[in-house]
Amino acid sequence: MPPLLPQSSLQPCVSGDRNCRELTVTTASVKTNNVYLPAVSLARALSKLGFCSRTQAESIIAGGRVTVNGVPAHNAAQRVDMEKDRIAVDGTEVATKKKFIYILLNKPTGYITTRVDERGRETIYDLLPKTDQFVFPVGRLDMDTSGALIVTNDSQLGERLTNPESLCPKSYRVEAEGRLTDDDRRALEHGVLINGGYTTRPSVLRDIEIRESETECTITITEGKNRQVRKMFASIGHEVTALHRTAIGSVSVLGIAIGKWRTLDENEIHRLMK
Repeated sequence: MPPLLPQSSLQPCVSGDRNCRELTVTTASVKTNNVYLPAVSLARALSKLGFCSRTQAESIIAGGRVTVNGVPAHNAAQRVDMEKDRIAVDGTEVATKKKFIYILLNKPTGYITTRVDERGRETIYDLLPKTDQFVFPVGRLDMDTSGALIVTNDSQLGERLTNPESLCPKSYRVEAEGRLTDDDRRALEHGVLINGGYTTRPSVLRDIEIRESETECTITITEGKNRQVRKMFASIGHEVTALHRTAIGSVSVLGIAIGKWRTLDENEIHRLMK
């Protein structure tokens, strides 16, 4: 993990809010001549450099706006060496010295994680500070799920946390219909069938509160299939009525109000990268 640079200011999302007051975003710098970066596609290079998303890069390249070493490039799959090649968009070279942004958002329900929604629904970008860097959510939370969501422009961290082999733990507070039995708990902890035959990895349940007609508990899983927690509980006959992600690894949203955010500190970033 590269050393952190001094913090740089961003515009506050809500004036006067303690989570947004004099907001700063922890940044890091990578110089490609200090670290060997293997050849990647041109579209991926633009994404990794924080210029835009890979999809946007493909459109920009197809539009003839990109050059590599002064030569027009029209193929998004063209291999480039981020250590040696000079990549420019509209005649301006894309910097190979990059500032990394790490934001932890306590996402409310009712928000989606895409940048733009053709149906006009609210997105998490309405809640985030303004920045000239392209940032993306690491993994996703569906519209009906709230809680911890990391937003960054560090593709290495994004790949680390979303890679199934990383076994990054994610904890959720669950409210579900019905009374969870001992057999239900054992099934969830050992693995249940979802998605027509996939057996989930072992999970951990704790802080279980069983009421007359519902159960509340915390579950920690080490994978991230689409709507996995909801599907796990549905597989044993308990529909999830509320779901809130409380932590990603050791990084928790405790102390962050719903809809607010803070930047990750150096120690948190290092722990996530381990």
